[in-house]
This record gives sequence, structure tokens and C-alpha cells, in this order.
Amino acid sequence: MNEKSIFSLIACVLSEKQRIQKRVLRIAVNGIEGTGKTVFTEKLTQYLQDKGLNIFHVSIDGFHFHTDHRYKQGKNSAKGYYEDCYNERSFAEEVLLASQKDKPYFVPAIHDIITDRYLDATPVYIPNDSVLITDGSYLFKPIYRKHWDIKVYIKTDFSTAMKRGIKRDSELLGGEANAEYKYIHRYHKASSIYIAENNPEALADIIIDNTDFNNILLLKNVFGYCEQHLYEV
Repeated sequence: MNEKSIFSLIACVLSEKQRIQKRVLRIAVNGIEGTGKTVFTEKLTQYLQDKGLNIFHVSIDGFHFHTDHRYKQGKNSAKGYYEDCYNERSFAEEVLLASQKDKPYFVPAIHDIITDRYLDATPVYIPNDSVLITDGSYLFKPIYRKHWDIKVYIKTDFSTAMKRGIKRDSELLGGEANAEYKYIHRYHKASSIYIAENNPEALADIIIDNTDFNNILLLKNVFGYCEQHLYEV
């Protein structure tokens, strides 16, 4: 199956939800580190924009805490990464809830990860028929999960995800050995905590096996009324 089949399915679901709900819709693209969430989300965003929809990609990476907070349990602490990395309340309030107000808006970021400085970002006001898309590793946590209109889970095995993550992050993390250590002891160990506590596959509306980029597999789809779109692309 190709990505455009999945994108067409999501477009159909959005169209049906907008017809009924008439408000800003919110999509979560979840999965462990290295599954290809960001690339998938960027392609989905472009696909929906090309269809004429008002689409905004809001990165969870703009809602980090300062390093002093992120590393307070230790630089390689998996528990610290899972609990202390993101300002979850701010994201919930400034994106997920703010987008549902009578005059909807979202704050694009509160922190710059490169400079490690907090930002005073100007809110972005958006039309009521807009769609917000966010990708991240822990988006089905209780503080977020009830707010999503579509929950997509991108799945690969840990080994494949680690290889991708190391290739992507080795320069940033000081080489392949350091990146591998970080994935084993911090990132993927934190993902294991997340999976054990939240069971994201059970919560997901759509599950995609992204192990093979050239042959993605649809493992779950709760939106049966849009199933025909999988065979039209």
C-alpha cells in the first residue's frame, strides 16, 4: 500500500468530521523515536494542503522545557525524558484547547531547542475549518489524548527505529556510538515506559506499519465509512 492511500483515507475522515463538527480538527501522529513520524507528517501536511485544506503542522518540539528541567533526573535518564522533556500543560492549553475557542488560535512554540531559550511567540489565529497536525512520541498521554480528533500510530520494531534514529541523530549526538547509547538508555527506554503505561495501539484510530517505506501496511482503521479511499489511489 502507498502513502497516498492512507492520506486519502485521512482526508475523507477530515471531510466527514468537518461536515458534522464545524470546528478546528486536531490530528496526532504518534510512534516511538525513529519510526518516520515527522516525514510522514510533513508529507501528509503537503497532501492535505494540495487538496485546498487549511493545514497547520505544529511541532511538539517547540514545547520543550529548558535543559535544567529536562535533565534534572539525569542526562541519560529514560524516566526523566518521559516525564520532564516537554511542557505538556502548555501544549494542551496553547494548542489543543486554544484551537477550540470561539476565535481559534494556537501558539507555534514556547521554546527554541537550539538556543535553549524560552520564546514569547505571537498566537496564530486560524479559520474554524483549519486542521492542526502534530507528530510526537508521547501524544497519547492522558493530558493530550481526549483532545485529538484522529489518532494515528506509526509502528516499526525497535531495532529498525533505532537504526533510523542513529543515522539521523549521530551528528547531533556526537557520533554513532553516542547516539546508540542515547537511544538504548534514554529514548527507547522512555518509549517502553510510555507503551506500558498508555497502550497506544489500543488508543489509535489508525495504525500504520512503517517498517518498509516502500510497502507501508494499514493494521487498524476505525473509520470504516472511508475505507473505499484505500483502493482509489
